Amino acid sequence: MQRFRKLRFFTCLVLATLIIFTSCHSSKKGTANKPLSKKELKKKYAAILETKPRKIKNQQLYYFIDDWYGVKYKWGGNEKKGVDCSGFTKILYNKVYGMEVKRTVATLHETTKNFKRKRKLREGDLVYFQEEDDPSHVGVYLKNGYFVHSAKGKGVHISNIKDNYWKKIYAGGGKVKKKS
Repeated sequence: MQRFRKLRFFTCLVLATLIIFTSCHSSKKGTANKPLSKKELKKKYAAILETKPRKIKNQQLYYFIDDWYGVKYKWGGNEKKGVDCSGFTKILYNKVYGMEVKRTVATLHETTKNFKRKRKLREGDLVYFQEEDDPSHVGVYLKNGYFVHSAKGKGVHISNIKDNYWKKIYAGGGKVKKKS
């Protein structure tokens, strides 16, 4: 009996140590992630977007996405502790394009030049989704049907409009009007 207790204690100690070290190793907090080189960045996002690295032109956009990728979703959030879809879009537009856009999906939709056809989408256009009457989700179009957004469960990540869920609730695209 005594031997069994020692073995159980030792096993628990080893498991606890493994859990502690693996969770510390996989955590992003406190680690200084070295930014990708331009070549690595283009290669990474070309693979995700199913294109050639030379087609990845707006490096500032992809560095921004890389920096925010995986930030958790938080309704009403607008920081790296948590961000919602419109908060993420607002920050992205400000940092990448130097433009101020509205904060909510409804006001964004009201202030963009909207269209329905997917083939009209260009990098940087907004993409809207709705499950009921009005658009309730927004993302930023990249290429080949892919867009970046912040969604419940996954946080900031890249999805494809062609996926069944997004295809079903796609409400259209929108071009942000540049102020003159």
